Amino acid sequence: MLVFRRLGSKSAFSRLRLGGFGRCPNPSTFHTPSRCKQLLKKSQNMKKIVVLIGFTFLAYVGFPQNNLVGKKAPKIEVEKWIYPKIKLSEWEVKEIPEEFEGKIVVLDFWFTRCAPCVASIPELNFLAKNYPEIVFLSITFEKEEPIDEFLKKMVMCYPVGSDPDKKTINAYGVLSYPETFLIDEQGIVQWQGSPFELNNEILTRATGLSRKEKSISIPDQEVTQLNAAYSFTIQRHNLEMGESSYFHYNPFEINVLNRSLKNILNVFYGINSPRIINRKGIALEESFDLTLKADQSITTEANCIEMLRFLLPNELGIQINEHEVDTIVKLVKITNSPLLEKNISKTPYFETTLRYENWEAKGASLVDLKNFLESQYEVLVEVNMECSNKYSFILPVNDIQVAVGKLESDYGITLVDRRMVTKFWVLE
Repeated sequence: MLVFRRLGSKSAFSRLRLGGFGRCPNPSTFHTPSRCKQLLKKSQNMKKIVVLIGFTFLAYVGFPQNNLVGKKAPKIEVEKWIYPKIKLSEWEVKEIPEEFEGKIVVLDFWFTRCAPCVASIPELNFLAKNYPEIVFLSITFEKEEPIDEFLKKMVMCYPVGSDPDKKTINAYGVLSYPETFLIDEQGIVQWQGSPFELNNEILTRATGLSRKEKSISIPDQEVTQLNAAYSFTIQRHNLEMGESSYFHYNPFEINVLNRSLKNILNVFYGINSPRIINRKGIALEESFDLTLKADQSITTEANCIEMLRFLLPNELGIQINEHEVDTIVKLVKITNSPLLEKNISKTPYFETTLRYENWEAKGASLVDLKNFLESQYEVLVEVNMECSNKYSFILPVNDIQVAVGKLESDYGITLVDRRMVTKFWVLE
């Protein structure tokens, strides 16, 4: 497994807030992503539904959980506790205590095919290593075999409980994943929510414990340095999660799970794939996991994306250089303004969904239309006119000729072949 890790100095970087917390529905109550696709193929002959929000990230939104804060925590019972397979130097996973009374417990509910769940594991690892007084546990409805296979590939600093009968899962009222509970020594739930929201401040406030400044060595990776402005890790995805992927962007933190390099370049650099000149022969479809954590006591909240843009090429051993080429493009031309104006969007914000084999967009500019056509159909498209209007579009995602026809008949837009100088990005 190829693992890159970059440790930062105290340079001032920061970020722009863009995202939220993703959750996977309870597969017993709702449908998992793969099951949803099977049902849609069978009933409506659709390939997939993918909701793209804001900065184009995939997350399966769950449903409100039962709020147990301030109440007595239900008893923790599982069929079997399974311990991590990957050993860490200077860190040993604790044995499960016979009784949890008098113990502070962080209990996380998850499953191995849930992308947001897997993306949150490094967060919980970090907290477990810095709060050794707290018992960190996780519970899944899966049986032992898939858990064992997962633990051969993923570093975890706490054990996994197999609860196939969902005795504890149901007792805690878990409806979507991941869901995390903080339980104090008296067995009272002090906090409940997404593991991405659990942090030093919450743990200290709820327990009175302070973070332990302890450095942990991880095989084949560099040890995180205390007081570094940031840490950055990228590795090839090896958890075999199929199409399940995750993108989480929160203040001072970026988590990406199972996204192709082509998608990462599009999201973080705004580079559409037909504009890539791949001189390094890099496999753009290969999937990666990456994490960027910035120290908010040192950095500011302005340019985390710029930090990632700087770090990523260095870690992959490439350069990304802008280059202009004189070539044939599809030029967006408005041929029927009154028809296009009938499709002016009432929504000021850009929202887009792939549904029923169509791209449905609201609040879309002509540049957003250009980006869709380039990314979906691998064609070069240019917009050389000023237009501040936002439009609503519904276009097919599997037939460019039909899409071009609908643009002309429904929106008064024609794509005209034109030779012009346009931008490319060279990977070298």
